[in-house]
Amino acid sequence: MSLLESHQSVYLVVRPGKLVSTRVIRRVRQEVYLDALKDHDMELTPLPGTTITIRWPFDDLLYEQQGVITEVLDPIPIIVVKLQGQSKVIEQRGSLRVKVQVPLEYGLIRPDSEILMTTTFDLSATGLRFPSAVELWRGLHLKMRLRLGTHEIILLSQVTRVASKPREIRGKKTWESAVTFIQMKPQDRHLIERFVRGQHHRQQTRRD
Repeated sequence: MSLLESHQSVYLVVRPGKLVSTRVIRRVRQEVYLDALKDHDMELTPLPGTTITIRWPFDDLLYEQQGVITEVLDPIPIIVVKLQGQSKVIEQRGSLRVKVQVPLEYGLIRPDSEILMTTTFDLSATGLRFPSAVELWRGLHLKMRLRLGTHEIILLSQVTRVASKPREIRGKKTWESAVTFIQMKPQDRHLIERFVRGQHHRQQTRRD
């Protein structure tokens, strides 16, 4: 389950069919502080006491949670929302994703780039998450090499999300990073799809 976190981009459903974008400045327990709406959406700022819906994408899912506006702080409006209930998935975005550890090599695109080795946290036909030994940034392009059994897949990816704080794995700092695949051979994408479906089926069978 994805929770709202600081610096996360979100959408407010201000009326049916109308979404406006903003971001979480910080979260304190069940209260989130949202950035002011953009100038052209400023008049849509909800009033205190209004119940609103917050939506945000996370990996291949779209989440939603309701809340009540408790304050709109001035002079630069900060929208304070008290969250209600739990977040829920309202849409499956993109392809099937499974938690799986697959050997992964990654590095910058330039020829002399250092190649780092790790394993994935999860994988889909459109992207993956992995622990990076260095702090990456959104928009960065990486070359990657995945090993699926006897198959080796070389692809180009773009970083879409990086954890704000590192965590230690076996005594070393790592940053949880997510990428979207932007270039690979069509047959390799089909290979990943078959692999992910097979892993998902085995995981579901074990649960049953």
